[in-house]
Amino acid sequence: MLRRQIALSKRRGSWFRLNLQERSIINLSLSLKVKFRSIELLRAVVSVLKKLRDAGRSFNRGLLRGSKIARIFSEAAVSWGNQTARSWRSDKQYIAFLGNVFQS
Repeated sequence: MLRRQIALSKRRGSWFRLNLQERSIINLSLSLKVKFRSIELLRAVVSVLKKLRDAGRSFNRGLLRGSKIARIFSEAAVSWGNQTARSWRSDKQYIAFLGNVFQS
């Protein structure tokens, strides 16, 4: 489960938002044969996983927001005569940019 979560968070970019200590806790818990007998260690791992989950959710919200804005901008530009603006609707970098710029 931890390996899958790390892979997902690296793809989303949220892994690199963690500080060194948080990444080290997760990496150590994977590399060592640790049984979670220590409640403090378990709390630390759960805390980091929650932070990764929340970062992933905000990333997805940004993409949804960006795609809506890209569609609106594209429709406006096409109505003004720019036929190449149709491609804006599927431009992933443009959508990610708009999602970051227009955060609510």
